[in-house]
Formats: sequence, C-alpha cells, structure tokens
Amino acid sequence: MIDILKIVGLIGIPLMVFIYLFKSFFLKKEEILLKSENKAPSIAFLLPARHEEQVIGGLLKSIKNQSIKIQMKNVFVIVQDEKDQTGKIASEYGVTVLYRKTDIATKGNALDDGIKQILKHSKFDLYFIFDADNILDKDFVKNMLDSYYKGYDLAIGYRNCKNGNENIVAGASALIFSLINTVINKRRKKKNKNIIISGTGFYIKGKWIDKWQGYPFHTLAEDYEISLYAASHRLKTDYVENAVFYDEQPTSYRQTLTQRKRWIAGYFSSTKIYLKQLKNSENKKGLINVVPIVIMLVIVFVYLIFQCVLIFSNSSGVVSYIFTIIAILGFLYFVLLCITAYLFIKEKRKLNINGKMRIKLLFYHPIFLLGYIHCAIALLFHRKVTWTPIEHKVNM
Repeated sequence: MIDILKIVGLIGIPLMVFIYLFKSFFLKKEEILLKSENKAPSIAFLLPARHEEQVIGGLLKSIKNQSIKIQMKNVFVIVQDEKDQTGKIASEYGVTVLYRKTDIATKGNALDDGIKQILKHSKFDLYFIFDADNILDKDFVKNMLDSYYKGYDLAIGYRNCKNGNENIVAGASALIFSLINTVINKRRKKKNKNIIISGTGFYIKGKWIDKWQGYPFHTLAEDYEISLYAASHRLKTDYVENAVFYDEQPTSYRQTLTQRKRWIAGYFSSTKIYLKQLKNSENKKGLINVVPIVIMLVIVFVYLIFQCVLIFSNSSGVVSYIFTIIAILGFLYFVLLCITAYLFIKEKRKLNINGKMRIKLLFYHPIFLLGYIHCAIALLFHRKVTWTPIEHKVNM
C-alpha cells in the first residue's frame, strides 16, 4: 500500500500539474455568440492610490498619451485624505481626485468608496481599473475596446513587468502573471471559460457597476472574488493579449511571502462566499476552472504531511520516506523548470526581462513557486492575515 502511495506521489502529482497546465494543446477552439456593442462608450478610470506619490505621474501620463482620446476629468484617483500628496500630484494632470469616506485599507473598499461618489453625479458605459504603479502601452485602451465591442462584460489585458530585471525576486514574481496570462487565461479563452482576473488592468461594463451601486468585492483577494462572481453570474469575460500594461513587482522575498499568504487567505474566504452559488449555477464547471491550482497545492501539501507522519510512525523506514519527499520535490522542481522554459519560449519577444535574468530565473523560479507550500504552512499557524501596502518606486 505504501509503495503505491509513493508511486502516486512521485509520478501522479507532478503529472497532474503538467496535464492541467498544458492540456490546452489538445482542445479545439469553441465559438461564442455575444450581443455586440455598436456605440462608442463613455469611459471612466478608477485608480486607487494610497501614498503613491512616486509612481502616480507615470500612470497618468500613459493614460493621457493613449492613442484614443481620453477625457482626463473622467480619470478618478482615489486617495485616503488631503494629507496624501498623491492627490496633489494627480490634480496637476486635470483628473478628478476623490477622498475616501472610510479607513478600511483594502483595494476593494477604496473602489467601493470611489464608485459610490461617482454614481451620485455620473454614469459610464465602461470602467477601467488600474493600480497606481501601472504604465499603459499607448494602444492599451484601443485594443481593450475591441473586446468591449464584441460584447464582453469584463476583460483583462496582458500584464507585463516594469522591474523584472531588478533582481530575481521581482522577475520570479512577474512570471506568476505570465503563467496566468500565457498558460491559464489563454486556454480558458480558447474554451470560452471564465478568465482569472489578477489584480489590475481590466474593465467592467457600466451596467454591472449600476447594478452593484458600488464595488461589492471586499476580501483580501478582491480580484479572485470578482472572478468567482463572473463564473457564478455568467458574465462573459475575455483576455486581450495585445492590450499591454506594465506592473511593478516586489523586490523582497519576505514581501512576496506576505503578498502570497494574502492571496491564499483571500482565495479561501472568496471561495467560501461563492461556493454555493457556483454549485447551483448553470456554470457548474466554473468552480473547477477557477480553483485547480490551489487544489493541487493542497494535495501536494497533504501528501508531504502524510509522508512526514510515516517517518515518525515507522523509524525503520525513515530513509525511504525522506527519499520519497525529496524525490517528489525534485520531480516537481523539474516540471516547474520545464514550465518556466516554456514561458520564456512563448513570451520571447514580449516579456520585459533580459536574457541574463532569464537564465537565472529558469533555475530560481521553480523554487519561488514551491514557496507557495511555505505560505500554506505559515497560514496554518498564523491565520490572521491583513492587507499591507507595498512601496512602489519605479516610474517608467
């Protein structure tokens, strides 16, 4: 029995990860019929910006320089209070500065505050949401509008990195979003499944904002929460690969651990909210499409714990069990190394990471991904996770 479990662990778990990520090669593209939009939309930009004095100017310049004319008064920068210098800098670009009504320091609550203020005076057909440290390619809005005209309710662009060459931590963090872009969302688009919304660089149709009368996604992973909402309420979502924007990544491994623990905690709290709705909706596969990576993480974690228990319960087989654990992690490392190589091949001309850094990341990124196991273990002993700001300083 134990030998069978070892075989499952050594071969089954890495194989499961590989098949999930690359099964898109064997899928046929499915067509989808949507009600298209013919009228040019009125557009608003929502920019939560808490003490982002160093980077807000870069984002506003990139919005102002879009190939499609943007009304800068319809760019809403949401700051905490008048003491925050971000508002003063933003006002120099002719945008509208909104001050928070609550002190809850999460992105979802900031968006909720801002939208409620906007709806008192205006309504828009389309709302773009960005983080203050983002920079937009000049054709970002133009390319995203193609998705809007096709009838999609919600769409996200291609997330590139501003500082992927700064150190291996920033580069590895950037590759997480490349994995979501190139492997996961690309496959889901092919099968017309719901896209994973990862943080920033997306739009929402105004009809949904009007329905919500705010922004009702307040967990620690509000982006994952809106992904679950879309799956359970049958919103049509899209991934727009040629709509490129740039995002700053943390440069400290400790920061990435804090960030990833928040993501995992937010995943569980969001899933708890929408689990019943997803089970009862017509889109029953929505849950399966959104959660498999975390499910696989849990399986790996449980299996490793099981092997550790066997070590303590059977002293005569200690070497064998330790070898099994090392072999599983080694095999997973190899699979993740292959996935990293695949990302570099697929994103050779797009990803803002130079050749020297790519060589380093080829060997480091698998270790970085295995750090999610560390995050899961840490959450078992410290379940209280709060939102903490990450300082942004790269202003391209």
